[in-house]
Amino acid sequence: MGEKEIWSPAIYRRLKNEETEKDEVRKGYVPVLVGKGAILEKIFIPTKLLMHPNIVALLNNSADEFGYQQHGLLKIPYDSESFKLLVKNISKHK
Repeated sequence: MGEKEIWSPAIYRRLKNEETEKDEVRKGYVPVLVGKGAILEKIFIPTKLLMHPNIVALLNNSADEFGYQQHGLLKIPYDSESFKLLVKNISKHK
């Protein structure tokens, strides 16, 4: 009784990376929740796209529906597959 289990730093680092890897945001990206109703998908969009007119229009729709005082991630009421396609097409032409 009383013996502590000692974890090596390598094991700790590996466990920590596996746990947090999903929620880490890469530099230059913004996470948003996209979808309609209760089904929302977290999508990471490049910050350089935030000023694109189509993205601005969707953000304005979000503000109209949810207000400017949203807590947590921004929610965009739009079909997630269509949103991913929009981001992909905008990224190709930037």
